[in-house]
Amino acid sequence: MPASRKPILERTATVDPSRPRVGWVYELFGGTLKYRGLMTATAATALLLMTGCSSYSGIAAVQRSAEAKDELPAQIRTVNPNMPTDFRFLTEDAGVKYFAAESADHTTACIAVYPVENPNQWGTGCSGGITSDREIVTVSHIGQPTVKLVTTGFDARNLESNGWRKVHDNVLVGTVTRP
Repeated sequence: MPASRKPILERTATVDPSRPRVGWVYELFGGTLKYRGLMTATAATALLLMTGCSSYSGIAAVQRSAEAKDELPAQIRTVNPNMPTDFRFLTEDAGVKYFAAESADHTTACIAVYPVENPNQWGTGCSGGITSDREIVTVSHIGQPTVKLVTTGFDARNLESNGWRKVHDNVLVGTVTRP
């Protein structure tokens, strides 16, 4: 390496002896501590991003022990081996049963919709990347109402003002899908 180009760690700076010395970082920034706050903030932000810090704790209604009512019909259980398997019964409305499940890390959630009188018109839907309150997934099937799965704590007032009906904290029902 040419003598005029020294590695960063070997560079020297004019240091004010009256200021505290903080090693090579101090020297790198010209002997001042004016960048210390910026460096601390940057390090804290990087740490949060690396750990995937999130306050989202999942769908509360599925975080309970399984009961007999949580048993999904066989045709739904076998449809997609990649779906979470720990479905929980949420509610029944107008002859339709609603079930939900989520992954252990709460980032993927699914809804299963099972019309008791028309069992061939069942539907499922899943979505990933869940890190905060939001609409998770919308499912529709011809002849059945369109359904939205939402996170616990999601503010559904806007959806309700647009005609969606809340049948459970995590389920909103819309209009029947026509062919």
